[in-house]
Amino acid sequence: MFLPLLAVLALSALPHKAWSADGIGRYFQQASADQSVTRHVTLRELGISAPIIFDGTDSRRELFLPVPAGVPITNAALQFDGSYLRADGGRTSLALSVDGYPVVARRLAEEQGDVSQAIAIPGVPRADGFVRFGVRWSSIISETVCSDQRAPGNALRLEPSSRFTYSYDLGAIKSISTAWSALPPYPVVLMSSKALTPDAYDTAWRMGLTLKRAGKRPRWLTVPAVGDTVDVSSLSVPPELRVIPAFAALVNGGGQFKIKSNAEVAALFVLGADSAFRADLVVADPALTTVLRNAMNALGAEIQASSPESAGIYQAWLKSDMSILDQANGPDQVRLVTFMGNPVITTPVGAGAASKTSALFDTLWRPIAASKELSVETAEALRAKASTVLLSQFGSINGAIDVADKSERAVTFEIGELVGSGRLPSQVVFDLSAAPGTNGEAPVVSIFMNDYLLGANVMTADGQPHRIAVDIPYYTLAARNTIRISFIRQSSKLQCHDVAQSFPVSIFPGSHLKLKQMAPGNNFVGMAARYAKDSTLIVKDAWLKDAGAMLPMTVRIADAAGLSSIHTKFSVLKEGEVLKPTSSFLALDVPMEGKAGVEARDGVLVLNGAEKTPILQLKGLDRVGVAEVTEVNGQTGIRYYTVGKNMPALTGAFRLAHGNLAVMTDAGTVVQIDKNDPTDSRFAKEDNPQSLWQRHMEWWLAAIAVIIFILISARVAQVRRNKRKAMEAQQGL
Repeated sequence: MFLPLLAVLALSALPHKAWSADGIGRYFQQASADQSVTRHVTLRELGISAPIIFDGTDSRRELFLPVPAGVPITNAALQFDGSYLRADGGRTSLALSVDGYPVVARRLAEEQGDVSQAIAIPGVPRADGFVRFGVRWSSIISETVCSDQRAPGNALRLEPSSRFTYSYDLGAIKSISTAWSALPPYPVVLMSSKALTPDAYDTAWRMGLTLKRAGKRPRWLTVPAVGDTVDVSSLSVPPELRVIPAFAALVNGGGQFKIKSNAEVAALFVLGADSAFRADLVVADPALTTVLRNAMNALGAEIQASSPESAGIYQAWLKSDMSILDQANGPDQVRLVTFMGNPVITTPVGAGAASKTSALFDTLWRPIAASKELSVETAEALRAKASTVLLSQFGSINGAIDVADKSERAVTFEIGELVGSGRLPSQVVFDLSAAPGTNGEAPVVSIFMNDYLLGANVMTADGQPHRIAVDIPYYTLAARNTIRISFIRQSSKLQCHDVAQSFPVSIFPGSHLKLKQMAPGNNFVGMAARYAKDSTLIVKDAWLKDAGAMLPMTVRIADAAGLSSIHTKFSVLKEGEVLKPTSSFLALDVPMEGKAGVEARDGVLVLNGAEKTPILQLKGLDRVGVAEVTEVNGQTGIRYYTVGKNMPALTGAFRLAHGNLAVMTDAGTVVQIDKNDPTDSRFAKEDNPQSLWQRHMEWWLAAIAVIIFILISARVAQVRRNKRKAMEAQQGL
C-alpha cells in the first residue's frame, strides 16, 4: 500500500523540467491522435442579425444549418436561445424539429418565460450539406371555430445568439469539393506575408470574391514576421509546453505581444488552431511554404533542446497535422492538405492560375473536384448564348412548395453572368401550378426584383401549369440581382378562421429570364454589363504592400461593381504612373490625368456636375470613399477614391445600382446619384414601366376616333356618289 505513495513522492522529487519535457511529447501525441475538427456557428454568423419573431395562430420557419456535405458529424447540438410572451392567454405551444422530425414539444402556460435549451442533433450525413431546424409556434385563443384568433400579445422570440456546434472526423474530408462544403461562414484565407507579389494578390482577391458570392465572409491572415505585434489575448498556453522558450514567452504576453523569433511564430499557430491563428484556404505562393517551414524548424530546434525524446514525436505531428509542408503547389495545382489539424484548400499562384481556380469554385464544375489534388488545365464559366436563361442556373428554385400562409423562394445572379453578348434582362417568366384550397381559394403570387414588386396575380388553381411573365424595368437592375417569388394563401371565409392547411404550388424548370439586346449605359449597371466582356482591375502598388488591410476593400468594391473573378485581368500601377486603361476597368485609388467628375485629396472632396463645375466642395473629411463612372484613355470604367487618410470600414453588403456616382462611409452607401440628372427626373419618362399604348392612351383614342370619322365620311361620300351616278344612268335611259 506504500508503493503508490512512494511512486508519487519519487515523481514529485523529479525536476520540474523533466516532468514537463515528458508532457511535450504527450501534447503532440494527443494532437496527432485527435483527428476531430470542431465548428461553432451562431445564427448571427449565418446572416440572421435580428431576432426572429413568431406570432399568430400558426407560425413556422425552417433554418438551414451548414455541415460538410455527405460527412457524418458527432457531438452536434443547437443551443436554442429564445423567450416568449403570452399576454393574451389561450392554448400556446412550441414545437421544434430536426430534418422534419419532431424533437421537442412544450405547452407554455405562463405570461412570459425563457425557452432556451440545448437540442441534440443526429449525426447522420446530409447529402445537401444542411441540417434543417424547424420552429413551429401555435397560439389558439378560443376553441370556438369562428372566433377572432388574433393575439398580438402572444409571440416567440428566437435570438441570433443561438449557437450550433458539431464535430467531424478529418479523415472523412476526402475531396476538395467536400472541404469547400465544410468551410465555416467566416473562412480564413492565409497569405505568406503582409506584402504580396502581384500574382499572389491576384489569387487572393479572386478567391475572396468567389467566397463572398458563395455566401461566405472571408477573413484575411498573413503569417506574422519577427518584429510584428499581435493580439494573443485569446491564446492559452498548456503547462506542459511552458518549458519551451517560444511558448513561455507567450505566457506573459498580455493582450499585445511583439514577436522576437521564428519559433514564436510557429507557437502562435500551434496554440491558435481554434482562434485567430488558423486557416481554411491558403494562397500557396512559394514564399508561404518557406516561411512556414522556417518557423516550424525553429520551434523543432527548441523542442529538441528542451526534450530530445519529444523531437521525433513533434516531427511525426508535422507529417499528420501539417501536410501543407510536404510539397509545394504546382503552377496550376489545387490541393487538400492539413494545417494544424484542420482541412485546408491551397490555391495556386501564377499566370492564369487564379482565374482558372475561380472558375472551378464559382461554377457548376465545383462538385467535380472529387479528389485531394487537381491540376486545373482549363476551367471556364458557361456563358448564355440564347435569348433566355433558366433561373435554375442561379440556384435551387424549382420544385413543389406547401403553402399554408406564406412561402417564397429566391435566386441571385450577377449581370456579368448574362451579358456576354451585350444583352440585359428584360422579362422574368415563371411556369407555375397550384392546387385549390378547401373552398376553392387560389394563392396570390408576387414577383420581386431587388425588392421592387414587378407584378402580382391570383393564380389559376386547377393543378395545371400556367405561365406568368412580367417585364423588368431597367431601373430595378443592379450589378448583383435577386429575384424573389412569394405565394400567399388566405381563407375566403370572412370572420371565420379555419385551421390553416397547406396546399401545394410548383415552380417548373422552364422558368427563365428573357434577355434583350441593349447598349450599356454610362452608369453602374452598364459597367456591370461591360465587365462581362473585357475588364481590368487596377490597383496601385501600395495596396500590395499591406495586403491584409487592402484585400477586404478590394473584394467589397469588386463585388458591388459586378466584376468577374474569372474574366477580369489584373494590373498594378507603380508609383509615378497614371491610369491609362485599355479596356473597361475598375481602378482603386490610382491617379489619373485630366479633370474628373470627382476630385479627392487630403480630406477634400469636390463633386463636379455635368458642366465640370463644382456642385459640392467639402474639406476635413475622413473615412469616406467615392466610386464614379468615368472615361479615361477612351475606355469607360469605375474609379474609386479614398477621401482623407483612412478608408471607410465597409462591413455590410452594398450594391452599386442606378446612377454613376456613389459616396460611401462607415454606414455604407449614403449617396448614389446620376451626375447628369441628380434628381432622377428622367425615370418618369425613360423608365416608365407602362407600355407605349398605356402611356398615350388618350392620344391613341383621339387619333383612332379621327381616323374612324374620316373613314365613315369617305364611305358616306362614296355611297352618295354611287347613288348619284346610278340616278344619272337611269335618267339617261
